[in-house]
Formats: sequence, structure tokens, C-alpha cells
Amino acid sequence: MSTEIPILASLRTLTTEQSGLVTLALRIASGIPTDFEGQSLSFTLGDLQRRTSTLLAMAAGQSVNTVLRLIETPGIGIRDAYSVARSAVESYINASYLLTEEPGISEKALRHIPYAKWKYTNRIVGSGALFLELQTEGTKASDAANLFPEFAAKGKNRNWTSLDTPARIARVGERAGSAAGARLLASYALIYSLSSEVIHGSLYGVSHFYGLQRDRQANLEDFLAGTTEQAEDILIAVMHAAAGYLNAFFGLQHHEAPARKEVDLFNRLVDVATSDESPTVQRKVHASRPSARRSPE
Repeated sequence: MSTEIPILASLRTLTTEQSGLVTLALRIASGIPTDFEGQSLSFTLGDLQRRTSTLLAMAAGQSVNTVLRLIETPGIGIRDAYSVARSAVESYINASYLLTEEPGISEKALRHIPYAKWKYTNRIVGSGALFLELQTEGTKASDAANLFPEFAAKGKNRNWTSLDTPARIARVGERAGSAAGARLLASYALIYSLSSEVIHGSLYGVSHFYGLQRDRQANLEDFLAGTTEQAEDILIAVMHAAAGYLNAFFGLQHHEAPARKEVDLFNRLVDVATSDESPTVQRKVHASRPSARRSPE
């Protein structure tokens, strides 16, 4: 029998509804003739941006579905949702970044794939006297600079972009508007740091999950209630990420009808996410009003 409280139940409903908009975006990007609320929609951006961003958005959407399954029941399964949610959030951020950037960035990302594939089985792992050298037949890790000079030569960045995640989000805000950027930034703020603690197996990450940092003795009831709150935060994070992608996707292409739907869904998300707050207690992170950064005093 489900023990969902109203906030979590509402978030699950909103996430499913939002997934329908993601499916609509993927359908448009695939070139299938699409009508939405009387507006005929087609993909109008470059083919390179379409290829890269769509692949990432599709993977992110699949991960969101996995998150929904993992949080069906409060308890120990919620911990595993952090890593999947983190993947969904970062995939949506990268999809948004590639969607809004010039074609050359997508082209470089595609060129990076063979290097990343080769590097996986041609690298040195370990520290000090304990290390492993992995290599494919006929090559070794030291050959990287000759085989892939664009990424592995001296002084080259080994990734497909030199921008870190916040910088990519900032570029989305510059190109697609502050609403898209703020949604992505809120998702990053909610999930990135805490999921790192969980993924990397830190003592704090485990303590947070089990509720051991509380002053009083932990019990089963408190633990289950705590995992329900964590499930809420996870869904709010992935919904912000998807909202950022959808806002950029529909906004850049002037798809007015689905853009209005995205804004409506986002406003409903903020209402649900803040429904248990008071003037003195703000438990959730959300992006209701993007504002300029304050100057140092």
C-alpha cells in the first residue's frame, strides 16, 4: 500500500506530465510532423545540435522514468535514485548547452567520442607502486597524443568542452534566456553536491541518507519520512532540469503553444515544491525569479 504524502504524489503526477512534453520535443526533433494545440511544429535549429542534444535528452528522459520507479516506496531504494537523478540532470544540462551553442561545439563533441572510447581501454590506473596499465592490441596510453592530437596533445583540453557545468548553464542563460538558465541552475544546486557525497560513498552522504545527523535517536518512522523528503527533492531537481531543456527547446524555436505549457507546468512545480514552507522555513530550492548576482559589499 502506498505511503506517499500529497507533495510527493503531486510531484510524481507533474513529472509524468512533463515527460509528455519531453516526448513531444523528441518527436519534433525526429522530424515527425507534429501539431500541438493548433500549432504545427518542426525542428528549425541546426542538424548537429539536433543530433547531439536529442540523444542526451532521450537518455535523460529514460533516467527520469527509472527515478520514478526507484521512489515508488519510501526506504532504502531512494539512495540509488541519487545517482540516476544526477545523470538525468547533467544530461539535460548538456543537451540544453549543445542545443543553444553554435554547431562547432556539437561537432567537437561528436569528434570526442572515438577518443573517449579508445581512452577507456588505453590508460594507466593507480597510484605509487600499485597501478594497472590497460591497453588495446597495438597501442598504449602514451600513443594518445599522436592518435588524437585535438584532445591528447600537450596543452590540449581532454574533454569536448573546456567549460565546467555552471559555465555551460550560464551560456544557456545567455543564448536561450534567463528562465532556461535559472531552471537548470536550480537543478544543479539541488542535486550536484549531495549526489556527489552519495555516489562517492562519503560518510556524510550515508549519514544524510539514514538521518543520522539528527540530534535525537533515529527510528524507522523518521527514516522513512526522511527518505520521502529526499524523494521529493530528487524529483524537484530532475523536473527543474527537464524544464530548463524544454524552455530552451521551445523558446529558441518559437514553439509558442508548448512553451506556454512548459511555463504552466513549472509554475505548478514551484507551487507544489513550496507548499510546506513558511515565512521562516524554506526547505526547497527553486528558481522562481532569476535575478542578477549581487556585487560584493
